[in-house]
Amino acid sequence: MRRSSAFTLIELLVVIAVIAVLMGILMPALNKAKELAQGIACKGNLKNYAYAMSMYLDDNDGKFCRPEMCYFSQLTAFPFEAAVSDFLHLRWCNGDIDLKKHPEYGGALYRYLTDARAFICPTFKTLAVRNSDDQFFQATGATVKDYKPWYNYTMNAYLGSEYSDVAQMRVRKVSEVKHPSTTFSFAEESSLVDTAYNQSGLNDTFMIPGSDAMVKNWLGRVAYDVRRVVPGPDGVGQFYDVVAGFHNAPSGDKLGGRGNCAFLDGHVDAHPRSETFYLAWPREYDYRPK
Repeated sequence: MRRSSAFTLIELLVVIAVIAVLMGILMPALNKAKELAQGIACKGNLKNYAYAMSMYLDDNDGKFCRPEMCYFSQLTAFPFEAAVSDFLHLRWCNGDIDLKKHPEYGGALYRYLTDARAFICPTFKTLAVRNSDDQFFQATGATVKDYKPWYNYTMNAYLGSEYSDVAQMRVRKVSEVKHPSTTFSFAEESSLVDTAYNQSGLNDTFMIPGSDAMVKNWLGRVAYDVRRVVPGPDGVGQFYDVVAGFHNAPSGDKLGGRGNCAFLDGHVDAHPRSETFYLAWPREYDYRPK
C-alpha cells in the first residue's frame, strides 16, 4: 500500500515550531538592520541640510535666516491653513502645506533645500502617530484634515531668531559662533514628550531649549558652564525642546537614544537629549556675565 506524501499533523506542528524559532532569532536582527538603514538615510538628509545652510550663508554675507521662517515665507496662515486652529505648531503634520506640493510657500532657506531627498527621518514617521502627546497637537490637532508628517528637522533658535525671548543669547552671523563644530544648525526633534525633560514635542520650525530668562537661571546654577546645562530631574529641569532620542533607543524608552544633528562645520552626528543646550549654544562654553 502506497504511503501518502502529505504531512502528518505532527510533522506540520514541528515545521511551524521550527519556523517560529527561526523568526524569533531573525526578527531582532532584521529590525536592527532596518533601524541602521533608517539612521543612515536620516544622516543623509541632514547632510543636505548642512550643505544648504553653508550655501545660504555664502550667499548672504554669513547672516543666518530666521529659524521661525526657515521653511516658510510667512508666519501668518496660508490659504490651506484657514481652518487649522494653531497652524504654526501643526505645520509639521499638515499635508496641505507640504512644500513638495506647494513650493510657492517656501521661505528663504527652502530654495537651497529643493534637492533634499526628504525633510523627515523614516524612523520619525513610525512615531508621529495621530495620538502624539505634544501639547499643541493634543489641543488642536483634530483641525488638521490632511494629516501627513512631512518634516522633523528643525533649526537652532539661537541662530538668527527675531524673537525677543532669545534676544540676549542669539547670534546674527556665522562669524559670531564660537565653536562651529559643536553648534548645530538643524537637529531632529521627536513627537514624544517626557515632561521631566521637555515641554513640547515637534511643533514648529525651530528648536529652542529655553528663553533668555530660563538660560540666565540655568547658567547661574551651574557656575556658567554651558556643558553642565542638561535637562531633567538630575539637571536644571524642563526644557522647551530637546534633541530627539529615537535612534538606537533602549527597549521601552523611545527617548533614551540619540537624535541626528547637522553642524555648522558641515558634519552630521547623533547625540543624546542631555547635550541639547550645549550643542545649540553659539557663544562661549563658559559664559559669564560681562
